[in-house]
Amino acid sequence: MNYDTLRPRLREATEACLALARSEIAGAGRLPPVALRFDLRGQAAGQMRASSRGRLEIRFNLALARQNPDAFIAQTVPHEVAHLVVWHKHGRKARPHGPEWQAVMRQLGISHPSRCHAFEIPDGEVRRQRRWRYRCACHEFQLSTTRHNRIQRGEQTYSCRDCGEPLKLSPEQ
Repeated sequence: MNYDTLRPRLREATEACLALARSEIAGAGRLPPVALRFDLRGQAAGQMRASSRGRLEIRFNLALARQNPDAFIAQTVPHEVAHLVVWHKHGRKARPHGPEWQAVMRQLGISHPSRCHAFEIPDGEVRRQRRWRYRCACHEFQLSTTRHNRIQRGEQTYSCRDCGEPLKLSPEQ
């Protein structure tokens, strides 16, 4: 299937899933508008993002969707819509694939919610991020380049769950 026919199918399936969420899930009736993008690459099949200004978007990986569009639509679309519903109802209080997300997935008709897809990743689509060593008083952590850059720009801080100390870049980088 080519990308020009896949995009409208994904758009239509997402709108149908959003309509189902609005009608079937308490508190989801006033879901804000969501932008759809088809620019996701790498290993992720889909991604729901909420900006600090409240703009919502769902991104899809067309390279993965192209391999098996029916399975992609049946699994990935409700997965990302469930993230949107959970964000709308609970904000950042809920874990990404926690009980709230699993309940919404079941309400969307997915009896066995899964946090990971089983789609084969085409050659050349895998991107690996460098890992950066960070430390606290009691542990060493390997953070991705994305998290490292957020820390460096001052957008985010990460703390150890055990000692509560903010993570600092290890001097032996």
